[in-house]
Amino acid sequence: MEAIILLNHDENTHAVEEQEKQRFLRNCLEQLGVPIQEFWTSDDPLTPQQRMKLRSILLSYGIQVIDSLDGQLQVYVENDLVAEWFKSLYKLKRDLRQRDLKKQLYLEMTVKCWSIFEDDTQSSDQER
Repeated sequence: MEAIILLNHDENTHAVEEQEKQRFLRNCLEQLGVPIQEFWTSDDPLTPQQRMKLRSILLSYGIQVIDSLDGQLQVYVENDLVAEWFKSLYKLKRDLRQRDLKKQLYLEMTVKCWSIFEDDTQSSDQER
């Protein structure tokens, strides 16, 4: 799946990217049947205690989440890759129709991710 998110040029892009990545991970874990609803109830960043609980649960389910420093995230069940979040790409754009100079510049953030839960017909339609 590929999506485009429009951001103000002065918005905290790292925070938005992390929030989207966490939303993706949470959705994948819910699809896998991992019981995270009791402690992961919002899109807010996890506290250290919540992260420790999540690690313990993932270990018991044989799930490994690798969050690399370059913005990529991979989810493995046993040794099988089941989901992947790719590094986001940014384009600085300008909308000359805006009269306010502060509103002319904006960022286009392109996020690309994949999981085994995606509909094959949807992804093949997007590739065409």
